[in-house]
Amino acid sequence: MRSIIKAANIADKALADALKFLNAGIKEKSFASRLFRSIKLHGGDGFSFRPIIASGKRSAIPHGRASEKYIRDGDIVVVDFGVKYKGFCSDTTRTFVVGKPSKKQVALFNILKEAQKKALAAVKDGVECRKVDAKARGYLKRFNLDKYFIHSTGHGIAKRVHEPPRISRKSDDKLSSGTVITIEPGIYMKGWGGMRIEDMTLVTKTGHRLLTSFPRKLVPK
Repeated sequence: MRSIIKAANIADKALADALKFLNAGIKEKSFASRLFRSIKLHGGDGFSFRPIIASGKRSAIPHGRASEKYIRDGDIVVVDFGVKYKGFCSDTTRTFVVGKPSKKQVALFNILKEAQKKALAAVKDGVECRKVDAKARGYLKRFNLDKYFIHSTGHGIAKRVHEPPRISRKSDDKLSSGTVITIEPGIYMKGWGGMRIEDMTLVTKTGHRLLTSFPRKLVPK
């Protein structure tokens, strides 16, 4: 458990460092390189998976790998990455806007944060995974946004990035104390952009304990 907690802690520190370089004019791949350097600087072994850095309209692609695209003022930037440390993995996603965010960007981001909060509040030993998924999806449905949430709410993580349990509508799994999972609702609008917020949390008998703590904020600086 210490190693996976350390991996999550390194991810928080590495992202904080790399964000100094998240400005209009930097390429997605260049930012990914900065993030990698920060991970190594803080003692990580490297990425636990190929990072997702997707900006502008590309942010509507849930798994948009870092490209040669230049990040522009006003772009949404989805940063999904993980740290490998002593054989264990982390997985974190944050969504940012470079420059001043629009009213729509702020509104959707705040809704997404609340959807994640609802799902996290449902995490507890013995709870059916589909019920956790339903909390996030149900909140988004209040705003007619559930149709833009096109993947599962989360997954287990340890020595592999994706492990059981699967937190989805169709899952028959139940949460168990001592398991580390992700909670990662998203909104993806083709032609506009997308957002995702993802944290790792440890399932406990009475609830959960967040392992990733980087602030959920739309403007990084």
